[in-house]
Amino acid sequence: MLNNRELASVILIAALILLSLVLPKWRNVVLPSFRTVARSFFKWAILRVLGLFVVWVALCVWLAWLLGAWELDLLKNTIIILFGVGFPLLFSSIRAKSGVDIIGHIRRKTLALSTLVLFYLNMESLPLWGELLSQPVVVLLSVMTAFAQRDEKGRRVVGCFSIPLLLIGLGLIAWTTVQTVTNWDELDWLELLAQLAISVWLPFAMFPYLYVVAFYVATETILKRFLWTNKEMPLRARSGVLVGLHGSVRWAKELTGRYNHVARARSFSGALSEMRDFRNDVTRRETSEADRLADLEGFSGQAGVDATGAQLDRREFDGTKRALQFIHTAQALRYERRGETFWDDLTDMVVNPVSKWGLPTRHGIVVQTTSDKKKWRAWRRLPSGWVLGIGAAGRFGEYRYAGAEPPTTWPGASEDWIDSATALGPVDWDRNDGSRL
Repeated sequence: MLNNRELASVILIAALILLSLVLPKWRNVVLPSFRTVARSFFKWAILRVLGLFVVWVALCVWLAWLLGAWELDLLKNTIIILFGVGFPLLFSSIRAKSGVDIIGHIRRKTLALSTLVLFYLNMESLPLWGELLSQPVVVLLSVMTAFAQRDEKGRRVVGCFSIPLLLIGLGLIAWTTVQTVTNWDELDWLELLAQLAISVWLPFAMFPYLYVVAFYVATETILKRFLWTNKEMPLRARSGVLVGLHGSVRWAKELTGRYNHVARARSFSGALSEMRDFRNDVTRRETSEADRLADLEGFSGQAGVDATGAQLDRREFDGTKRALQFIHTAQALRYERRGETFWDDLTDMVVNPVSKWGLPTRHGIVVQTTSDKKKWRAWRRLPSGWVLGIGAAGRFGEYRYAGAEPPTTWPGASEDWIDSATALGPVDWDRNDGSRL
């Protein structure tokens, strides 16, 4: 039997659907969108995966019933978990990078503090009229909070939505606590414990199926890509690739386009050899990335240079170089549109959002031009105090700078700047600070 919260949700969803069908403006938007989604969704490949998933969940429930861990009173909870947790987990597992990643998704859906709080709140719902009023408000505030967090301007007003949402949550917790204490003797604690237990064990029981689906989808993608690369790849070689994956979602996700040469294998043993080399290369890159991160942390705040002359403290070197090079591209693209002159007033717009470069919100990047705007330079001081710069004296030139202080000369006018088209350096620019993965 539905409680007031669940009944209110059904009423509100039904009312929303009815309004979408009755109001012409809504109907003209909703119906075409629904048809598009239905055409994409109702395909045999998708329906087969969903159908087998329902069968798997039913099998888990049947086994739990045999063991005495499930009874008919839990049917409503089972259906809610299937649609509210199971199907979202199924779609997210397809994008998972490993079995550990899938387990992480399940854990966040079942054992997170927010999930336990929601379970607690569902123990005692408001009167039906209260649920009908509060649920739309909660949904609206949640949506507005999510939108406000998307950019810096929105984050300035996020409190206007998140604070009322927090107050509503605290009010619901207080209501649930009062009602629980008041009706303590009337509560069926064994039933509540069974509901809490099934919300945990059933999603984890879905893991084997989720893992198989993730592996199946990944291998399908790999084989299609390999056959596109080499249409004559024999079946025995494809079988060798599948065996070489060792049934691992992790290996399947790592077998990206950089390893398309595996498709050249002509035999089962040749494919196994290629797959062995692939796994060794992935392991080598992961080890190299772990070493890079360890050095990044170990040399943090340490002054000095290494044997090549590069700075030891390399915090934010990679993001700074990428951001400066993007500014170089933006200067070249706008050069002719601005009458063959460079800009110095578009920095924040060009580098936004700075998070994609791994830099703080106050990025500290400075862009300057000569008085005639025919030359430009950009520089940033890193956490270590070292300065990296880039600039040009024409649309297609690229000069690089590195030093203890910001540049005081212009690209092409002094030896402080190195023309990347004719010479290597500076060493801090030549060093690869990016991820090894």
